[in-house]
Amino acid sequence: MDANGSRPLEDLVQWNGELAGLIRNTRHGEPASAVTFRRGHAVAAAERVTTGLASPDQLIDWAQAVHFEDQVHVDEGHQDLLTQFLVEISTPELFEPVTHEVCQRWLRILRTSMASDVEAAKR
Repeated sequence: MDANGSRPLEDLVQWNGELAGLIRNTRHGEPASAVTFRRGHAVAAAERVTTGLASPDQLIDWAQAVHFEDQVHVDEGHQDLLTQFLVEISTPELFEPVTHEVCQRWLRILRTSMASDVEAAKR
């Protein structure tokens, strides 16, 4: 990934930069190669809200952009969990408002999922 943003979709999934610019670059840039959305991306995004780096509204905008981008593929090993995260965060009007508490709950769920993988790998 270089400084001029040759990987706009990857930057979007990683929320690597200013959100409006990331969304604009993804929509108007060159067709992107597929990017895999993983639990670490969801954790990093939710942490932005809990640490005050982003607002809940920004998280909603990010989740919508990621969720509705054809070239973002959800990690198959955790597809149900990650799809639920994207759907609930991107459509708060259908579920519940995105708040610090909602983000903290998602962080617990995602981190528990990641920790159980580590435990399973040790066996």
